[in-house]
Amino acid sequence: MKKIIVLFLVMLLGKATFAQQPSNINGTTDPNTVKKVSLGKVLNGHIVEIGTSIPDSLGRFAFRFTPEYEGLYTLTMGNTNSTLSVLRFYFKGNDDLNLTVTPTFYELVGKNSKENQTLYQWDLLAKDMREKGLTPGGMSTYVDFFPEVEAMKVKLDGMKAKAKTGNNRFDTFFVKLVDYDVAFYAISYLYMPRTVHPGAEEMSDYYTTFQADNFLTPDLLRFPYGDRLLPILMYRKIDFKDKPTLADQVNAIPADVLKGQYILQYMDRTRSYSDYIALNDEYAKYLTLPEQIERANAVATKLVDTKEGTKAFNFNYPDLSGKNISLADLKGKVVVVDVWATWCGPCKAEEPHWEKLNEEFEDKDVVFVGVSVDQDKKAWEKYVPEKNLKGIQLHAGSDNDLSKAYKITGIPRYLVIDKAGNIITPDSPRPSDPKLKELLNTWLAK
Repeated sequence: MKKIIVLFLVMLLGKATFAQQPSNINGTTDPNTVKKVSLGKVLNGHIVEIGTSIPDSLGRFAFRFTPEYEGLYTLTMGNTNSTLSVLRFYFKGNDDLNLTVTPTFYELVGKNSKENQTLYQWDLLAKDMREKGLTPGGMSTYVDFFPEVEAMKVKLDGMKAKAKTGNNRFDTFFVKLVDYDVAFYAISYLYMPRTVHPGAEEMSDYYTTFQADNFLTPDLLRFPYGDRLLPILMYRKIDFKDKPTLADQVNAIPADVLKGQYILQYMDRTRSYSDYIALNDEYAKYLTLPEQIERANAVATKLVDTKEGTKAFNFNYPDLSGKNISLADLKGKVVVVDVWATWCGPCKAEEPHWEKLNEEFEDKDVVFVGVSVDQDKKAWEKYVPEKNLKGIQLHAGSDNDLSKAYKITGIPRYLVIDKAGNIITPDSPRPSDPKLKELLNTWLAK
């Protein structure tokens, strides 16, 4: 029994170690047409670049990397805006990928994993459908494309049955990949610019029986085109001629994590911080993945307006105890924010005046918040109690969204925010200037 347990543990450890081993990519291309090759990982339905390689004079390029996860990674041939220039491969660790590439396709050569050999056989079969489905305009119309889609339907079961690599995780995933790829190519085709578009009565069987909910699952985020396919699937599920509200659209998405992705796409198109706030207030509950929250914060940072009366950036940073405090928590009080650091001489020169203001407004609706941009958090943790600094003391770090939002390149910097959370000034007088006290009294009287 002990031997069986030990063997089982060794097998588990072996799998974990295997996934942490580096993989190698060696390729050739035409250096005249492909100037750069980008290696990317798939993160929540889109591609994040993790490396680049410039082909040499003979067109040779290479990568050696350790996969963060077992699944799809991408090679992009120069033009990141073209879906056709994105090729995807499967890595688990200790893989070799050897290939020749064109700007839109590839050929495996030499030693390759069973997983990528299986992917290659599928990509060869779907090559024509992929090119037509993802190419705007062109000579293809639904007259030739729809029969191709129907012919592909007949071949899918046989293609799925070829997934016998010995890697159960891949073999199971491959079955889904085939279905998602066909959906991506077939449905994308409908929304590409064409000389002729089919009417409802001319749709072939694949389209009339298509069920968007079969693809509106968390698996969508495992594909590099997931973010692109999501809104297209919504067009197949909802009749947008009826002008559905955003709430109608979100409610039609069965998976909460996809609701979050859908909302992020709306956030990316917002033109004002107030619009962003409205979306965030209503739908933040669906932004559950760390990268979703990060993307939403990036939108907020980009949209912050520094004019008086606009919504102030809703910062959210930890205090000495580790408890996060946000601007929203301070609503109902005038907020004075001091952006500073322990190494900043001018910041330290303002400390006595900061302390005095805290005392003078102690019983009034004013709260003083120090936001440290120290890269060395331990220096801040030591300094604040040593100096017994008054007010709420928070740590944002050197690369923080508040500084980006208000383009803070020099410190100290003081911001004043009204009781409703709107900017009074993003660059107020310093505590040593009597004008700051006057400003606070003016706004307290309103």
